[in-house]
Amino acid sequence: MAQCADTAAGRRRFVEHLDNRAREEGIRAGVIEPGEDRRYSHLRHGWYWGSQAFAERMLQLAGKGIETRRNRTYRSAALFRAHDEKEARRLLDGGLAAAGLSASELDSLSGSDVRKVALASLVLERTVARQSWIADKLAMRSAANVSQQVRRYRARRSRLPAALKEYLQSVKIC
Repeated sequence: MAQCADTAAGRRRFVEHLDNRAREEGIRAGVIEPGEDRRYSHLRHGWYWGSQAFAERMLQLAGKGIETRRNRTYRSAALFRAHDEKEARRLLDGGLAAAGLSASELDSLSGSDVRKVALASLVLERTVARQSWIADKLAMRSAANVSQQVRRYRARRSRLPAALKEYLQSVKIC
């Protein structure tokens, strides 16, 4: 088809041409036309084409899927949690060794201990582990405390033991 004029009439002719071409392509591909009902071209997310009984059935089927998947990113899925925790544990184990700390010593240190906060910051930077998990593993009281302490640590970058500082700079992502 020749190029249509850039006028209202020309654009209408072009749209008719595209509609005819889509119809021809659909016939060749085996698509069944809906007849005179042209509502299908205006469907958007959340709309449906059919009776009320059809809509209720689709909502019922979709509801089952929605109940099982509430997080759109699927990061709460067991597979992602397991991978994140494995990587976070690896980082924590290496960091505790570099800081000269053992897991049993963490309870006796304050939640704002710079070594613990530096490790929490590392885990947050390198994984998507939950702050509540980090708070539990590093004995930092709560996820809110982890968030607050890490924010303060990143703002002022306190002094760290040389071995821990070297470890933090050398950590590689698997």
